[in-house]
Amino acid sequence: MKARLLYAAAAALVAAALAFPLWGFAMAAPQYPDETLHLQIARTGIVGDVQEVSTLQHFIGVRFPTELPELRWATGAIVALAALLLLGACVGAGTVGRVYRVLCSVALVTFLVASAAVVQVRLYQVGHHRDPNAPLRGMRNFTPPLIGPVKVGNFTVWSFPHIGAVLLVAAAVLTVAGSRKAAA
Repeated sequence: MKARLLYAAAAALVAAALAFPLWGFAMAAPQYPDETLHLQIARTGIVGDVQEVSTLQHFIGVRFPTELPELRWATGAIVALAALLLLGACVGAGTVGRVYRVLCSVALVTFLVASAAVVQVRLYQVGHHRDPNAPLRGMRNFTPPLIGPVKVGNFTVWSFPHIGAVLLVAAAVLTVAGSRKAAA
């Protein structure tokens, strides 16, 4: 019974993740002493201080992504995972139900790892596929980390999971706990 409740809660968290930004960036620099620029990656695209960041990135040759096609498959996967987890809350306690819940847990964890890899590849591309004719040419290529800071010119850029990603990780923890309960 407890595994079913954990899977129902996980399904709710995964579904709720669609309503919040998944990833965030905060950029601080001396020329913005009282302000930090923010970007959030939501299922609909990039939101926040997009115009200001796009203008600033032009100077160092960063091609600001206007579309993130990976969000389409990620959104579809999140919806599918929410449905699979909800079904996991409904299947029985027998062997088939336990195996199904373990497979759901593996699917969610795999999705999170694959998403992290896609984000890191995108971050690499942003810092390495730059316009060689940019006004400020002395900048070295850079790769922002998945989580944490990087110095880009006089900016310190922080990359971090946002509320949606935290909900997905919490759901993964619940599914792993539910799988362990089902196996016990």
